[in-house]
Amino acid sequence: MVSTYPLALQPYLDGVKTIECNGRSMATTLFLENGYYLKIGPKGYLEKEAQFAKWFNANGLSAEVILFISEDKDYLLTRKAEGEVLTNCLDQPKELCRTLAIGLHRLQSLSVKDFPCLDKMDAYLQTAEVNYHKGCFDKSLLVPWIDFANADEAWQVFQANKHRLKRDVIVHGDYCLPNVLMKNGEFSGLIDLGQAGVGDRHIDLYWAIWSLWYNLGTDQYTDCFLDYYGRHLVDEELLRTIAAIETFV
Repeated sequence: MVSTYPLALQPYLDGVKTIECNGRSMATTLFLENGYYLKIGPKGYLEKEAQFAKWFNANGLSAEVILFISEDKDYLLTRKAEGEVLTNCLDQPKELCRTLAIGLHRLQSLSVKDFPCLDKMDAYLQTAEVNYHKGCFDKSLLVPWIDFANADEAWQVFQANKHRLKRDVIVHGDYCLPNVLMKNGEFSGLIDLGQAGVGDRHIDLYWAIWSLWYNLGTDQYTDCFLDYYGRHLVDEELLRTIAAIETFV
């Protein structure tokens, strides 16, 4: 019922059909057929995402934030972004590769100086360290051509290379096909920005590669994506290091 929502949201919901379109997060996402998305999460869960979304919108990479309300729950209302998610374009794999690469370059060209979250890498690495010592080890998000026999092997790769990871670009944090938009064959923006921060380019590179493999069911487009992105910017050992870290995150 519309009356169960905060008063400021009710005009956007009254008489409007909604479609639930949830991803992997703890939030519920509703598409409002009058051209908005409403995300609802536990209190405090969407605060950073709202802040980040405003920053990305100001830099031309995401939709306008209309309202952020934190009461019993968090409510984030945004306009519908232009374009369609890349998971709707799987019949154009080379265009996916090109768009992913162009989007990453756009994202990584932004200045990190005024981004609202500068400590992503510290939290990211600390979480991996804590979870390793807790005995956590999950291989489910590894691409098939990167493997670790056990947690100790992944830990050794992590420890050997963590000092080489930089804090020099904006990272999306979940740079996968469902979070990248394309319009008329061109990159048009990003969604689901709650994991963004300043970090190492290989985080988003790894997830772009993983997402191509996962959604297309083949690794034959990895080279295509890396060619579009620029192989001179890719350190394969750091990609393997990010894979190792993700087994603990």
